[in-house]
Amino acid sequence: MIGKDKPRLQYRHELRHYILPTLTYYLKLMELPNLELETFIRQELEANPLLEEAPPELASEAEEAETEAPANEKPEKELKEFNEFNIPELYAEESSVSYGGREEAFDVLDNIPAEGDKLYDYLMKQAAREFSGQDLEIAELVISNIEDDGHLVAQPEELAKEGFDVNNIIIIIAKIQHFDPVGCAWCDPKEPLLVQLEVLGFKPDSVEYILVHDHFKDLRSNRRKDIMKELNIDEKRYNKAFEVIMKLDPKPGWRYSAIPSRFISPDFIVRWSDNKLVANLRDESMPRIRIRRQYLEILKNPANIPHEELAFIKQRYHAAQNIIMAIEQRRKTLTRIAEGILEYQREFFENGYDNLRSITMTEFAKQLNVNPSTISRAIANKYLESPWGIHKLKLFFTSPVGHTDKPHILNKIKEIIDNEDKSAPLSDTQIARKLSRQGIIISRRTVSKYRDILHIPAHQFRRA
Repeated sequence: MIGKDKPRLQYRHELRHYILPTLTYYLKLMELPNLELETFIRQELEANPLLEEAPPELASEAEEAETEAPANEKPEKELKEFNEFNIPELYAEESSVSYGGREEAFDVLDNIPAEGDKLYDYLMKQAAREFSGQDLEIAELVISNIEDDGHLVAQPEELAKEGFDVNNIIIIIAKIQHFDPVGCAWCDPKEPLLVQLEVLGFKPDSVEYILVHDHFKDLRSNRRKDIMKELNIDEKRYNKAFEVIMKLDPKPGWRYSAIPSRFISPDFIVRWSDNKLVANLRDESMPRIRIRRQYLEILKNPANIPHEELAFIKQRYHAAQNIIMAIEQRRKTLTRIAEGILEYQREFFENGYDNLRSITMTEFAKQLNVNPSTISRAIANKYLESPWGIHKLKLFFTSPVGHTDKPHILNKIKEIIDNEDKSAPLSDTQIARKLSRQGIIISRRTVSKYRDILHIPAHQFRRA
């Protein structure tokens, strides 16, 4: 006689990483400049009825609301350790957040609006889907060094100084080049065109591919007869290939970076106060938010509140609390970074560009005892005002981030030319190589453009 199978209980041990709601907001808000954070806060004030803007004189009550939780609604235990995080550790295999017993699939980067995305944000969305672990860290490092036109300003060998394998970096760069927009992360002007041709289905032995790969200079100089003779093709075939190439985008990043010129509002300020330099986060105009006291009272005494209404209030309370805590943690982290930059670059702030010190994001992160990914996110799209002007935060980090501040580069080019051998002046290519040894990665064309700004003639006309 065959007995019926009895139901059995099975226990299975499983380790998974889950990203907490507060960490989700923290990761998102860390990347936002102050102006965008202000917009985000005002949107939350409209969307969450439990939130209100605290009057300036009562702003401290916002912090009280953050910590004053009803007895049955204490902040989760794990949030007390909320400080700095390793990006790969925050991504679960199936990330989810739960509010009121309802689970929703959640992607930390999908919360960023698609319309008006910056190139960095758009590429990072794709990287988060494509990579994990150390590969995601490398991808973020690469993407943080991509200029608005898609140009990768640091060579793989420079990026490898952050402690990663150069071959792995090259593989990840190649994958990023196939992200949308196709061709970003290019070091050589031919690269975006070759990648786009590959995606369009053109093989390495096609006329179109060979024209770009082997005859790029001739193509740009319109030496069509020389090209046709060398490739043994007629004018009709050349014109067909040329028409395809002309439809390619040599600077694909512009599609997501080209935004109208706007007033820059610095996120940090370093200034003299009582004969000493101080660094501050510029958040005076930022709305201070708190949880409405009437809802805190409801959560403390929920006896006569309908179940559905109470569940909704609890859900919005947790969301509000997560936002308040994430904003405060962002403020603390950015303040530490601003103070760290001031301490390390004090000679620059006192005496100017010639005193800028070299440091990588990894070295700086070690000084602050945070993860390099925190620094990478914190400096994205942000500016600092100092006695010497307004600068991108990237200015203060050399290879692999590189110097991108124009006044600094202009000073260095002038210095190199002033000290060159007048009987054998340096060409723009040689100047670019000298700059690269100092951690300033720019092209020969950029050197030429900056030399023109300085009203310095080409090397042929500088010979003594």
